[in-house]
Amino acid sequence: MAASFPKLPGYVPTHDCTKTDWKKVSHVKLEEVLNPKNTPPPVYKLPRKPEPQLPESKDPKSMSYSHTQFTNPYGGDIKIKYEPSFVKMDKQVLRFYAYFQEGVAESKLEAHRIRKLTITYYLDDSTIAVSEPKQNNSGIPQGDFLKRQMILRSDGSGTRMTPFDFVVGQDAVIYGRALHVYDCDSYTREFFANYEKPQPEAEPCPTDVFNSTSQKPTVSHDRDFAEHYLGGTRVQSQKQFLDNDRKVLRFYAYCEDRPVVIHYFLADDTIEVLEVHFSNDGCYPYPTLLKRQKLPKSGEALHLPGQAPLVQEYYTAADFSPDKPLKAYSKTFIITGVDPFTQAYYDKKFSVKFPTSSLQPNMPSEPAPLVIPPYNGFGTEEDSLGYVYRLDPKPPKKDFFKYVDNDKVILRFTARMNTTVPEDVERRFIISYYLADNTLSIYEPYKRNSGIAEGKFLERGRYTNATGLRKFIEPTDLAIGGDLIINSYSFQILSQDLFTEKWMKEHIKP
Repeated sequence: MAASFPKLPGYVPTHDCTKTDWKKVSHVKLEEVLNPKNTPPPVYKLPRKPEPQLPESKDPKSMSYSHTQFTNPYGGDIKIKYEPSFVKMDKQVLRFYAYFQEGVAESKLEAHRIRKLTITYYLDDSTIAVSEPKQNNSGIPQGDFLKRQMILRSDGSGTRMTPFDFVVGQDAVIYGRALHVYDCDSYTREFFANYEKPQPEAEPCPTDVFNSTSQKPTVSHDRDFAEHYLGGTRVQSQKQFLDNDRKVLRFYAYCEDRPVVIHYFLADDTIEVLEVHFSNDGCYPYPTLLKRQKLPKSGEALHLPGQAPLVQEYYTAADFSPDKPLKAYSKTFIITGVDPFTQAYYDKKFSVKFPTSSLQPNMPSEPAPLVIPPYNGFGTEEDSLGYVYRLDPKPPKKDFFKYVDNDKVILRFTARMNTTVPEDVERRFIISYYLADNTLSIYEPYKRNSGIAEGKFLERGRYTNATGLRKFIEPTDLAIGGDLIINSYSFQILSQDLFTEKWMKEHIKP
């Protein structure tokens, strides 16, 4: 009775529910349980004796000392070797085909399902494996139905099942499920014929509603459906595909003054149009203008989704001409040339002369003169010029080594305003030029009874000299007696300190 249930905890009637220790048992103990009487495994008579796998004779140069000094005492080479039973029965398998009927609940279409199984019996260790072939859209998890294992008879004798328990036309009970054997393979029939117990003739396997109503499409239909589903088309002529595979005609054309390349695939008469981009052409680099497809000659009458496709004429290689533009979906393509392979193809097959050419990039237009707008007073002028020279401005870089070498090196000058206003004629200023970052600041010292407060006149920063070409002020612009215009204020340099005078003589040549 126990053999009719799976060997799982809770399914065997003799299962001890109070047991909590489930330690693994050694393989020696398992062998004693499976084979308590220590009976040797059976050795069956095989219909085809396997060829013995004997080692090749060794080369005398590769023999060891014992091989050369101690020869075979029986004389000659040993051709018969001892083979254990698992070696003799290795790779010897019997295959039976069976089925069982399984009820289908809550279905109006079918009341039962016939499930076909393949029973595999391994002669080397008397184990059995059951598998179920997979069916499309069956709704049942198919594949391994029963893993390879040793199965006991259902009569309660406690003995393992043998090959003679499987007979065509009879039921084989495995774990309480009756499997009706209806056929076996040719080698299995030879095995039983060798024991003078031939298997009966094969029985027809019954069919159910599922197998009779579901018609599996042929491979060609599956392939045709997959290619149409993925947007492709099946080549009607296989000879056309084999003869013209990887043969592509290339045409150079222009569409709305934009260069394109038209590819015509001779294998399936499809066309694709690719855009050609050059540096600074002002267009987004889209690679494909028209994906590979059959191009209809009249692109106005397109079918809508769900509507049956209209029967149309498609472009072929004979429709291309050097004097005739190509129209595709309301766009006109003017062909200007082809590659050498396309020229030779049309000259040989259609006697049409195509010029060979290639696409040339358009000549860039002359750059417009750069107009620098006046400084608006926001931020530094050097930072504002970044928007003039670059579309994506970057912060101005500073010379780190120059900053370290000229740190705290300041050139000082005294200046006055070039003006006729009586209040500003006597005003004096100290101009400080910082060599570390070429910045400049102006300070107005205190003067008694002037009525003007002392302090900072101009914030430290980089400024341009309005008398020049809008270049930043450099030490050469601060000459004694020279004029300097900063932010519409005109200054005249009067004198300089001793350090500035010494630095000018050493670094600036007259």
